[in-house]
Amino acid sequence: MTRTLALLIAVVAVGVAIAEPPAVSRPANADETRKTLGLLPDYAAPANLANITVAVLDTGFAGIDGKRPYLPANTTVVEHYPADFVQRNNLGDPAFQRPFTPGDTHGRLMAQLVWATAGNRPEGPKFLLLNANGPTLFRRAVRYAVEQKVDVILFSGTFEAAGNFDGRGPINAAVDEAVAAGILWVNAAGNSGGKVYNGPVDVGADGYVKFRGPKQPTALRFTNRFDENAVTVTLTWNDYRDAEDAGTDKDLDLVVEDAAGKVVGESKLVQVSGAKAAGAGETRNPREKLVLTDLPGVAAGQEYRIRVKAKAGAFGPRDRLRVLVSAAKDAPFTDPATGKTAFPVELLDASVGGEIYPPADHSGVLTVGDTSTSSAVGPTSDGRVKPDVILPAGVARFTGGDETAGSSNAAAYFAGVLAVLRAQDPALNAGHVRLWVRRLDVIAAARAAGNPAANPAALPPPLAVGKAVPPPPLPPGTPIPTNLRALGAGPFAPLSPNSERAMRFADQTLQDPRRPSNAGGVIVSTPAGTFTVQRGGRPAFTYTPPQTPLNPAPQPPVAMNPLPAPQPVARAQAPDEPAAARRPVPPHANWVTPTPRQLADLTR
Repeated sequence: MTRTLALLIAVVAVGVAIAEPPAVSRPANADETRKTLGLLPDYAAPANLANITVAVLDTGFAGIDGKRPYLPANTTVVEHYPADFVQRNNLGDPAFQRPFTPGDTHGRLMAQLVWATAGNRPEGPKFLLLNANGPTLFRRAVRYAVEQKVDVILFSGTFEAAGNFDGRGPINAAVDEAVAAGILWVNAAGNSGGKVYNGPVDVGADGYVKFRGPKQPTALRFTNRFDENAVTVTLTWNDYRDAEDAGTDKDLDLVVEDAAGKVVGESKLVQVSGAKAAGAGETRNPREKLVLTDLPGVAAGQEYRIRVKAKAGAFGPRDRLRVLVSAAKDAPFTDPATGKTAFPVELLDASVGGEIYPPADHSGVLTVGDTSTSSAVGPTSDGRVKPDVILPAGVARFTGGDETAGSSNAAAYFAGVLAVLRAQDPALNAGHVRLWVRRLDVIAAARAAGNPAANPAALPPPLAVGKAVPPPPLPPGTPIPTNLRALGAGPFAPLSPNSERAMRFADQTLQDPRRPSNAGGVIVSTPAGTFTVQRGGRPAFTYTPPQTPLNPAPQPPVAMNPLPAPQPVARAQAPDEPAAARRPVPPHANWVTPTPRQLADLTR
């Protein structure tokens, strides 16, 4: 009897052990992050989260198998879209399917960050995890999210091509539908900061493109400090159309050489247009992509060289190209030779800004970046300031020991913020978010100008943030500067270099005869006020000072002097010059979540 009882106890004990829930790796700094973003204490227990649905579009959600509670129990995963759904919405061949990338946890980690930021509450928000592995599945995921009437879409990724970086193109055409449906689209700015060169397609007599800024006129230099690194060089030029695979008759080739001039890799696809289908070695897209596997590390002064050669098509003054250099091993490290932080791969002749890729360049999405040097910044090629939101940092630590960083995390954090805010006030839209960001910018500009602190409680609700105060009202009769360089004097906020570049890009874009007429011009909103860049004639733009609760009277636009001469878009980097020294100023102040009272005033 004793032996039988012992066996029974052992069986029960084993049963209890088996019934224990499996361990789950979760974000380890959730409350710290929520406090930093301003969600605590006001949104410690957000209401109505069960009514909010967040769709996460990504290439993989490894780990979501129903065995571990990474996300709420009502989470839905869609890897393959029903054939009738694909056919009904004209989303390609229903027989075409592409699975999640095996072992890819990125999407699952992003969804976990959203849930943690929203409070890790079991009732919500509800999650849809949608397969967006490639352009075709991306379009299907967007349409599926629209039909499911989601509140927030998170896409913590970008496409290296598929557009001219002006918010248009086949990828952004899919985004149009979601934005039109009132969905809050949150997109990562991307981690291409310091990795991009932008410039005109200036073809020399030898057929090679001449770059502006680098020491070697027909070469862009990049260094690789690690052996056996995989480096990808992507070349695109602005001949995309809104339709996918529309074709192009302009052909560029991409070549990478070592310091001695020996070719180490090249991409020489033939660009085709018209009704011709792309065959072997051909493409209908204005893109060349070269993956250099097992690339040897090189010493200073022995950098690799990127060269671009024109093969066909008439390139003119409005044609521009973009080169992106990325690497498999890209985490910063301490260089033993200098003792300074460095990146394994650096594009030494990178441009300053102009790093935003589709769909982060879409005018209707809320593009989120962080304060790190790798977070991409604009302006877009048509002159708009991007990102729309800046978070203090994008670092995430998980209880399983993993640590991730970048604008993907920042976007996921912000998607969690928006889920909470829309649960609080369903009327919240992207326009309200942008208005709040402009108010944060005004506060930051006032703080930078040294205005004395005031009692935050005495300020109107939308401006009661911290100890910052808005700029004082303009005294009657105050002359508004008519010279761009004079802004920043007196009550006027200074104009950031990023905003100035945005206006210059807008001016160049409006002169492009290939673009449709835009009689109203391009509007560039900055902490200093609103600028309208106009087509043709001079003065080139008008300026409207900011309107604030302490200066509520609408200000009339004032004609400004012509834009200043453009600065070089790129310059060589000295061997000991940190990449941060060339980074543009972030276009916005760091995000601070409005209180419930401020949110109600904002949406009203």
